Amino acid sequence: MQIKRMENRLWLAVLLLVAALSLAGCGMSAGNSGGQLSQEQVDGLEKLGKIKVISREDGSGTRSTFAELAGFAGGGKGADLTREDAAVADNAEAVVQQVAGDKAAIGYASYGTVRSAADVKILTVNGFDVSSGKGSYPLRRSFYLAYSGRLSDLEQDFLTYVTGAGQELVGKSFGAVAKADRFLSNQAAGELKIVGSTSVAPLMSELAAAYEGINTHADISVVPSNSADGLTRTMQGECDFGMASRELKDYEKELLNYRLIANDDIVVIVNKDNPLTNITLEQLKGIYTGELAGWQELSGK
Repeated sequence: MQIKRMENRLWLAVLLLVAALSLAGCGMSAGNSGGQLSQEQVDGLEKLGKIKVISREDGSGTRSTFAELAGFAGGGKGADLTREDAAVADNAEAVVQQVAGDKAAIGYASYGTVRSAADVKILTVNGFDVSSGKGSYPLRRSFYLAYSGRLSDLEQDFLTYVTGAGQELVGKSFGAVAKADRFLSNQAAGELKIVGSTSVAPLMSELAAAYEGINTHADISVVPSNSADGLTRTMQGECDFGMASRELKDYEKELLNYRLIANDDIVVIVNKDNPLTNITLEQLKGIYTGELAGWQELSGK
């Protein structure tokens, strides 16, 4: 009987060991149901050397939203913890250009503006592929159009178009936020000046051109700068609308009215020759704060 019990205990120990090894093997595979990939070995990263970090400028809505979602926004006075030696680009096109020209570079930009860029690679984040449109992509944000006071007939007509019929155009490159209803312009005459986010500006220029085709009495200028500048100039009465690619701050909400006009995803891009395909939010935080300095630290070896 005692021998029988010893045999049973031995078999139980063997079964537990096999189960543990199986679970460990699963942990090194593609990931889990939450989309968080385990770190896998990536050959060739060690050849890239030091990571060249590309950031957007202070005041950029893309920068502030990216820092918040990746977990390094706590710099105080509205600043974030981006490493001091990061190269700064003042628009998405400049980010793409710098990443395309440096094998060791990494950057971030609006998906709507870089989705067709040929010389860079868009990484999956926590295992989520932004192009699939499935799952809860972790770097999702919204675009807003802000204004101060009572709208003129032309301003109201344009805003009605953007949040209604214009959503069909929005949906071609970004996430529409409303049904594209039929639109009948009031044909109000005048000029509109729209200032702000460089991420929103290309979409706004398309919407403005489409609206001018419907209302030929309108003349709309779109001036790219950044979200903070656009909102400030709207509060000061220097423009009719401000474009923002981030959530408005409490004091901005008190002084301005605003409308959601589109949803967008911030994508992480690397040089097309970079062998990396996926990155985690924790790794992004490490890269942009300087805790991770070299590509070999992401190799999983």
